[in-house]
Amino acid sequence: MQAPPSFFSLDYEAASHLLVGRWLHSLADDDLYPDYYRLLTAAKAHGNCRFWLLDMRLRSWHSVAFATWFSELLANEVVREVGAPVFVAYVAGEAHRVDIESVATDVTLRQTAQVEFYPYFFSNEAAARDWLLYHQEHPDQEPPIQQIGESPRE
Repeated sequence: MQAPPSFFSLDYEAASHLLVGRWLHSLADDDLYPDYYRLLTAAKAHGNCRFWLLDMRLRSWHSVAFATWFSELLANEVVREVGAPVFVAYVAGEAHRVDIESVATDVTLRQTAQVEFYPYFFSNEAAARDWLLYHQEHPDQEPPIQQIGESPRE
């Protein structure tokens, strides 16, 4: 079942060529899948946009099953549909830190990097935007595998 639109906002910022999604409430995993397919549809509609800013500060962490789907199916589908590389900057809250720094997340990051799908986590939106804009200017520069990102210009 798809979450009501009020639970996930999605906009395209033409000036910066970014898809910006925000979860406005915590959701069950079953409600996250349709949000990611909305992102993919929007990316295709906006010139195969490969730069996504996703604010998950109000969303709870996901299950292992969701992480498996994300790394094994979604990453491959997104890259196949919009091209590679794809850069996803997540703005996360302090409550997510333990999960972000976990071995499971490290495995997910390594798996998705193999298909040039790069999710990174940031503690603030300015650093996340800066990272996305940097990679727009340097799309061939593969980011290092890491859990918590900082601005590449600092």
